[in-house]
Amino acid sequence: MVVVLLVINITAPVSAQLLYPESYVVIFDTTRNFKGSISPSVEVKTPNELYIEITNRADMAYKFKNHALVLANKFEFTKNGEETILSGGFLYAKFKTFYDNPLVVEHYLQYQWAEARGLEKKYALGSNLRYKIYKNMRSGAFAGLGLFYESEKWNYQAVPVERTPGTTTPVEVDYFKLNAYVSVKQTISDNVKGEAAFYLQDNFEDFLKTPRLGTSAGVSFAITKNVALAVQFRMLYDYEPIVPVDKLWFSTFTELQVTF
Repeated sequence: MVVVLLVINITAPVSAQLLYPESYVVIFDTTRNFKGSISPSVEVKTPNELYIEITNRADMAYKFKNHALVLANKFEFTKNGEETILSGGFLYAKFKTFYDNPLVVEHYLQYQWAEARGLEKKYALGSNLRYKIYKNMRSGAFAGLGLFYESEKWNYQAVPVERTPGTTTPVEVDYFKLNAYVSVKQTISDNVKGEAAFYLQDNFEDFLKTPRLGTSAGVSFAITKNVALAVQFRMLYDYEPIVPVDKLWFSTFTELQVTF
């Protein structure tokens, strides 16, 4: 799958620390070994000062024997004159064993940064037990539960002035956390596909008192065999951010997809 045109992008404080991995490609067809998508976009214009906007999102899944490897990345950069408005992105890798079994073991790691939100860097690695509730050629439902370690460094760049403390030294934290999710992918008709997922992450000290909750949803409408219009939504609510940024983050975008 190749996404060649980004049509609409509406977002609140950009880039959050949850990657919504259940939105990445999944191979349902047992005869296929590879599936991928890429969505590059470059815009350069000069209304007053030179404006540059570069984004790229890509993911792929490769199946071999009874294992699977998923790789994903995103890069976004916006600059207006000398001012950098947005810089962020991530690298993500996941390895699944016993891919066709009802119970799958998956291991993953990620690196992420989101300057506009104040996340200078984040490292995370973990493992899940993934249960296949059902799966066929047109749809699937999954649930996962596991443990991960994350290390984050935050600054106060995105903190409103009224919430900024007297000391603004960057904050570094390290946690072991629980990770849980459920997801559904469904071919609604020959021309319509949908997906949805819900995520919960929390530490063990104040379990379920200050969780990080996320949800994603999307639907695509086939225009022709190789062209589709997709609408995507992401939302995050962090009950206790490391620094006092807004607790709610959301993003919604529409894109024209050309596949081959």
